[in-house]
Amino acid sequence: MKRLLFLSIVLLVTNAYGETLHVGPGQAFSRIEDAVAAAKPGATIIVHPPLPNGAVYEEVKLMIDKPNLTIQAANPNDPVVLDGDGVNYTGAGSTPRAIVQFCAHGSGGTLDGFILRNAHNETHNAAGVRISQANDVTISRCDIFNNDMGIMSDGRAGKQGVEPLGANQLITHCRITDNGAEEEPGYNHNLYLGGDSVKIQYSEIARAKTGHNIKCRVRRVNISNCSIHDAANREIDLVDGKDCTDVPGSNALISNCSIKKDPLCKGNRGCIHFGKDGGAAHDGALILNNNAIETPFSSPVIELTDGKDVVLFDNVFSDAGSGAPATLIKSHGNQKSIRAGNKIPDKWNLDNRQ
Repeated sequence: MKRLLFLSIVLLVTNAYGETLHVGPGQAFSRIEDAVAAAKPGATIIVHPPLPNGAVYEEVKLMIDKPNLTIQAANPNDPVVLDGDGVNYTGAGSTPRAIVQFCAHGSGGTLDGFILRNAHNETHNAAGVRISQANDVTISRCDIFNNDMGIMSDGRAGKQGVEPLGANQLITHCRITDNGAEEEPGYNHNLYLGGDSVKIQYSEIARAKTGHNIKCRVRRVNISNCSIHDAANREIDLVDGKDCTDVPGSNALISNCSIKKDPLCKGNRGCIHFGKDGGAAHDGALILNNNAIETPFSSPVIELTDGKDVVLFDNVFSDAGSGAPATLIKSHGNQKSIRAGNKIPDKWNLDNRQ
């Protein structure tokens, strides 16, 4: 009886946590794609570095269409390289549009401890990671660079009678830098996100080659404890998305971040844009709390082209010693500005309503 009880407990624990598959030299699988194909929902795939030392996994194409898969480097503090060089990430058929793509049936997935580089395609929108209508996906401790896009996502907002897609995206403890494509400048970004909700935290997002560091059409956005700097265009561009930001409560919170403009920036020299660049509404507010924002330019620091209030409290703004008479907030509507506890250079205009 005791043995049966013990076996029952073991089975319950195994079912709760799923199987573990290993990839790498001397392991059951030599390719991550084969482990993903063999894995059952809820499995954990541990990826060991290839041999010899310094080798990488080449031409990686992972289409995640099973729920709750965890793909993790054997030592997440020593990331494993997934290289896309030589692949045309078209998104056609079984080819993903990213090195790692979480599809609609891949909700609950986690990617932890990888370098993702060299994802390109002919339309210049291949990504290191893509989250396509999947919920509860976590990207952790990844270094994502030299792709057309760093991370892309899409989905829709949840509302009465409609289930959310692209909900609870989490990007944490990542470095997402130097993504973009010179062939189509301005249309590729370090992050280009859509869907119901996203949290970006404890990450460096920097040096978008041609576009913005963060371009986002997500309904609810939370960016915290990040270093965001030196984009070719805006640092953060929070714009409209049909069936996303046109739902009430489409708010964005930016807190405890360091945001800096490149003094050699040749593109859009604004820091943050909240509003729209298309035909949908942006039915929400922008809230900035306890950030350090530095720009040497006279361009508007924050520009509002749609939305409701902008709330600024306990932020420190700096002109980087340039003395340029910037405008803190440029609004194109009837948005209210609520400010408290901020430090703002004396020469700056506080509000310029168009």
